[in-house]
Amino acid sequence: MVLIFGDFAIFYLGLSATIILRYGASGLEIWWLQHLFPFSALFAGWILIFAIAGLYDPLSFSASTQIREKIIRAMLVAGFISIAIFYVFPQPGSITPKTSLAIDLTVTTFLLILWRKLYSVVLARSNKISVIFFGLSEETNSLIDFLQKNPHLGYEPTCAVVPAGQTEQRKIELPIFIFNNDLPKIIREKRASIVVASLDIHTNADFIRMLYEVLPLGVAYLSFPQFYERITGKIPVSMISEIWFLENLTENEKRIFEIIKRALDLTASLILGIAAIIIFPFAALAIKLTSPGPVLFRQKRVGKNGRLFELIKFRTMVKNAENGRAVWAKENDARVTSVGHVLRKTRLDELPQIWNIIRGEMSLIGPRPERPEFVEELKKQIPHYMMRLLVRPGLSGWAQINFPYGASVEDAMEKLQYDLHYIKNRSLGLDISTALKTLFIIISRSGR
Repeated sequence: MVLIFGDFAIFYLGLSATIILRYGASGLEIWWLQHLFPFSALFAGWILIFAIAGLYDPLSFSASTQIREKIIRAMLVAGFISIAIFYVFPQPGSITPKTSLAIDLTVTTFLLILWRKLYSVVLARSNKISVIFFGLSEETNSLIDFLQKNPHLGYEPTCAVVPAGQTEQRKIELPIFIFNNDLPKIIREKRASIVVASLDIHTNADFIRMLYEVLPLGVAYLSFPQFYERITGKIPVSMISEIWFLENLTENEKRIFEIIKRALDLTASLILGIAAIIIFPFAALAIKLTSPGPVLFRQKRVGKNGRLFELIKFRTMVKNAENGRAVWAKENDARVTSVGHVLRKTRLDELPQIWNIIRGEMSLIGPRPERPEFVEELKKQIPHYMMRLLVRPGLSGWAQINFPYGASVEDAMEKLQYDLHYIKNRSLGLDISTALKTLFIIISRSGR
């Protein structure tokens, strides 16, 4: 909320600076009153664009180069939309879009970057939530290191507590205590607000009893998978067991959601289908003129509950690109044609999958469907991989907007963690958010 109010202040400050630069300080009051209403509506839209771009996600509470680039892309999108709005709905006597909007966007972008830098510095020095970790593993070590490198997230690892039998040395820059009856003392000394325990520790009866006794100190308890998901938006696959799925993936509670989702899928497919009909002849002609082979590419994929279906796309690779064997697609793949690059960057190659959605084989949002050959390989190497088949695969998904490319077993593991987060938390809000962020990625950057 601080960032949102701060961004609004920057928008109005940028508008004031633009008016002064363009018309002089003497006319500021007159111009300001004239533009207050139309630009306020415009700024509300900019905040929505920022939210879609992920600039209010916790991982964006920094002033890194990546965040600066995200701000610039978001402002470019906001600029194009603003110019279109001003031309469609011209305001009498308002600032003309061509010159003044260019000045406003430039000044505002510069001020936004400075504001994020100031916010990041202030937040990094402010009081953070102290966290004690019970039990250590490669995953906890990695998360501790991640939190230490990202102080803007607001969490400060203070120490780790391990069982007496855990003698293995762990490479973390934190004090390590042996688990004993001094738990209340450690919590008081470290002023801990959250206790995060690995699954093997939180089944320890002595630990549970001691933690229960210190609850009056105001300490919150989270299992490591819960805390990890809160920070990263994904599930730590290697640290969950079968019981996690029984506790978190209750499909009976999602029946009404699935009915509504299916209705929205059909409605959106009919709307997108009109665009597909218009684009199809142009895409087909471009594909035919630049490379031999069919216009459409058909391939077996694994859908919900392991059912096979035939996925349809515009062909983006050369004919017989795989020579009869399944091969991982690569970033900057040499097999992609010149037209294929354009179709992939704009995601237009996915449009024929509207037919898969209408047939009920896919959804707009869900885990991306994999080939049967890869599924057979990945389920042997990645624990719980088949759980991603509990829902219909999607045209886009939570994994796609957070982890944009996957071309190995390691990448598949990373994407599975995001997929499980989606399956557990899927809702209309999450679907709409994912769809809007997908649209923003298409407009502001590029496809895969």
